Amino acid sequence: MDKRAIAVHLGHNKDYTLTVELFNNRVAHRIWEMIQEANDIDFVSRTEFYKFGKSEAEVETDLNEAINRLKRLKPDTFTHDFDLNRLHENFPDLVHTETDSETKHWLAMFNYHLHHLERMRDGGKRQFLFCSNIQAEPLQDEDYDLFTLGKRENTVYMNYPHVGKNITEIVQDNDTEVPEHHILPTSIVRPDLLFHLDEDRWAGKEPQLKFYIDNWLKQIKHKLPYPIGDKRLALGHIPIGKIIDPDINKIADNQYIHSIETV
Repeated sequence: MDKRAIAVHLGHNKDYTLTVELFNNRVAHRIWEMIQEANDIDFVSRTEFYKFGKSEAEVETDLNEAINRLKRLKPDTFTHDFDLNRLHENFPDLVHTETDSETKHWLAMFNYHLHHLERMRDGGKRQFLFCSNIQAEPLQDEDYDLFTLGKRENTVYMNYPHVGKNITEIVQDNDTEVPEHHILPTSIVRPDLLFHLDEDRWAGKEPQLKFYIDNWLKQIKHKLPYPIGDKRLALGHIPIGKIIDPDINKIADNQYIHSIETV
C-alpha cells in the first residue's frame, strides 16, 4: 500500500502546516479514508493546546471562570468541587442533556481547562488535539491489539472518542470513586487525533505500566465492563502516525486547528 499522510493546517489563515506520515495499521488507514470521504469536517474542538506557555495559575483562573459561568447558568445541577475527579463527574452528566448554546460553550471550556490543569499537575507533556463530527464506527477485534501505553515523541494517536473516562485515565487520576456509568473504554474509530510532542515518562516502560494498571484496577473490578486483562478495556491509545519535523515555536504561535486533509 502507498505511504499515506495527512496535513494538519494550524492558524486562522493556515499559517503553519504539519505533515503526519501514517503507520501501517488498519485504524490509521481507516482514519485516512474517513477524512478523505468527509465532505465538510466540523471540529468540535479547535484550540485544545496543552503546555504551550500558560502557567498553572493562569489555567486555574480560566477554569474558575468557566465554573462560575456554569454555576450561574445551571445553579441547581453544577457543583463546584475542587477535587478534580469529582469535577470530572459534572461534565458527562450535563453534556448529554444540555441544549442551550451558551451552556454548551462553557461546558466545553470547563472540560478543556480542567484537562489542561490535570496535565500540568501530573507532569504531562506538550500536546494538542482535535475532535471532529465525522461519523464513528466500531473497532474491529484486531484493532484492540494496536493500543499502546506510554506516548512517544512527535507521535499522533487516536484521541479518546467518548464522553466519559477511559481506563488509563481512571488509574492516572487514582479515581476509585468514579461512577460505573462513566467508565467507557474506547470502542469506536473516529478521526479525533492527539498530537504528542514530547516523550512521556512511561515511554519504553509499557510492561511495568500495564502491571501497575492491572493491579490498581483490582480496587474497582466490580465496576469494570470486562475482566482485568481483557483487551477490550483498551489501555492507552492507538498510534496513528509520525509528525515530520515539527516546529514547536510555530505550533505555539498558531494554536488553532484550521483544517485537515489527506495527502
